[in-house]
Amino acid sequence: MNIHIKSVLSALAFSLLFYSKSFGLNLFLISIVVVVLLSTIRKERSISWGCALTYIATAIFVFLNPSGFSIFVHFMAFMVFVGKSISQKTSVYISWFIGCINMLIASLANHIQNQEKESEKKEQKDISPKLFNRLKGALVAIPILIIFGMLYRNANPVFENLIEQIDFDFISVPWLFFTLLGFVIFLNLLRPYAAKELVDFDLAQENELEKPTELVLIGEKKKLEGEHTLGSIVFLALNLLLLFFLSTDVVYLYQKTDLTNSEFSQSVHQGVYALMFSIVCAIVLILYFFRGNLNFFDRNKRIKLLAYLWIGLNVILVAFTCFKNYTYVEALGLTYKRIGVFVYLLLTLTGLVTAYIKVAQVKNFIYLLRTNIATVFTFLMISGAVPWDKTITHFNLKTLENPDLNYLIDLGESNSEQLFNYTQANKDKMEIDTIESISDKYTGFLDQQSKKTWQEYTSYQLTKTKTK
Repeated sequence: MNIHIKSVLSALAFSLLFYSKSFGLNLFLISIVVVVLLSTIRKERSISWGCALTYIATAIFVFLNPSGFSIFVHFMAFMVFVGKSISQKTSVYISWFIGCINMLIASLANHIQNQEKESEKKEQKDISPKLFNRLKGALVAIPILIIFGMLYRNANPVFENLIEQIDFDFISVPWLFFTLLGFVIFLNLLRPYAAKELVDFDLAQENELEKPTELVLIGEKKKLEGEHTLGSIVFLALNLLLLFFLSTDVVYLYQKTDLTNSEFSQSVHQGVYALMFSIVCAIVLILYFFRGNLNFFDRNKRIKLLAYLWIGLNVILVAFTCFKNYTYVEALGLTYKRIGVFVYLLLTLTGLVTAYIKVAQVKNFIYLLRTNIATVFTFLMISGAVPWDKTITHFNLKTLENPDLNYLIDLGESNSEQLFNYTQANKDKMEIDTIESISDKYTGFLDQQSKKTWQEYTSYQLTKTKTK
């Protein structure tokens, strides 16, 4: 089937599913369409089925939990899938970038490329004069017909009545533009811009540092000895400082019983800021001192040991900060910021592990970039499966004696039923204003769900249908 026909049919399906609709079942259905279309046009190379399944899975996450975060995760997965469908071997961040390019300017980029190819040919095929004259005549005739039609309408009442009986209300200009947007999107998908130069550049980048010859190492011996001495002094000083900081942190953790909630919160945040600064310093210093031939210097054991110690102490700092944040959550409950601290600590730990691998296995900066971005992307996809609003609400209502209900009310609509059930069981303990706020939120949620069409259905509609 012709690419343009496929694009038109897909655009009509896109318009049917999404025009004036919220996200729900429609995202899952269109993701199936996208995967099927891309799998049929990639005859010369198969698509990445791992990325395809991840893309479909994120659409299911939106169906189960239609939050802003899950929708964001879905579109991130979509961009990476589009990029991977063009070149499976590219890095995640390059695939995402290629996906963005294709969604924005694929048709324009292909048109420019085709024009350049045609200009290089000696014999260039032009539009036939007959076809050109017909197109020109049609473009000129349409506005002339409209102008004279308006004139005749005012001159003849019978003709005016006939014109007024023609009803163009069925034509929706916003719908036409929306469908045109769908056509452009699918045309970009079906006829993508390969970005060959960018793909070739990424594939040419190795993860390992290139080993120099013995002659080069002998020639740079004095320079490498100077770098080794400087690096050893810097890492030794930083290790001593971090050891002192950790020892004071241990003392602080034993004495925290006398602290107020605000003081403990400030301590956690300061620990995170110190950790951020420490990790940035660790990565920058490791990248600087182990950027080149010092990795292959036969007397580099001391600086390597100090670097490993520096990484290990930062891991301990991660553990201390994680413990303080856990204690904070245990006392005051979950919030998005406290979850964010755990997420940052986990990503920091993976960053430290990759930094260790970089030094131990003589990797380069490209390795760190590829590995850490792939880790962030993987964690993003996994976290998209978690209904965070419901999780926060469930944890706080079950574990805290006096949960912060105002904070829970300000979360998304998905926790409305949980809050309403909590209100029914604890009316005597709650203020009237809080009860009314929860009731209004729950009523608005039910009203919103009742107005959804089949394209917008989520797991809520299915579960409620079964319980009726």
